[in-house]
Amino acid sequence: MKTVLVISSFVASSRVGATVSAFCLRRVGVETIVLPTTLMGRHPGWGNPGGGAVETTQIEIMWQAIRKQGLRFDAVLTGYMGHVDHAALSARIIREVKQDNPEAIILVDPVMGDEGALYIPEDRAMMIKSQLVPLADILTPNAWELSYLTGKDSDTAPAIAQTAKDWRAETDVLITSVPIDEKIGAVLVTSEGASFVQHKKFDKVPHGGGDALAATYLAQLLLGLSPRQALEFSVASIFEVMSAAIKLDAGELPLVRKQDALVRADPLISRKIDL
Repeated sequence: MKTVLVISSFVASSRVGATVSAFCLRRVGVETIVLPTTLMGRHPGWGNPGGGAVETTQIEIMWQAIRKQGLRFDAVLTGYMGHVDHAALSARIIREVKQDNPEAIILVDPVMGDEGALYIPEDRAMMIKSQLVPLADILTPNAWELSYLTGKDSDTAPAIAQTAKDWRAETDVLITSVPIDEKIGAVLVTSEGASFVQHKKFDKVPHGGGDALAATYLAQLLLGLSPRQALEFSVASIFEVMSAAIKLDAGELPLVRKQDALVRADPLISRKIDL
């Protein structure tokens, strides 16, 4: 059984952060350990979240206790950082995981903004860029986060793919929320080339889709799919969950109700991008 360490937010009643990442990983049979960067009752989009960032020293204490259990991690997934110091601590934790298992996959989801603006302070975003991005084997920014991290505005799938390749040629980059014609999709850039999948664009969906996709993509890699196969399956899975959210008019991702989509979705067909 594969084991993943998730370092991200814990939000009790909302399907975001580690709450959704851990569910997606565990549903397909991947053991998951969570280090929470925040403890909140609900997503801030609903109002007062009823909590906030976890003290960096507390995360450190938790991590040291976890290490004493002698666990071997096959991957680390980092998501929302609740404080500027969390990125540096996460970077050190990643190095310790890699020391124990040099083959561990490091997926960094640079959760920092969307729709033209940061939703975390800029100093925190810069720490993610400087401390975590260089350690990643896989990066999963949305299209706006990619432009923020690279300083390049790209508005087509080929241009976005080229930007990702020029930026981090040695890293697999999965870019989400990419506009493609009248649809939306994801672009994957690896050493094997670039490809994309697309699906119907929703006017509005609940938060947490990016967290769910990053975790599902990582899970499928750990279960043996190729990067392109993992792209096709994971995007199809989360599209099915989002479609259900729209149909049910759900304020949160209906992951429990639609959990079978995480293991039995019909993969989308990807198309190659020539670079």
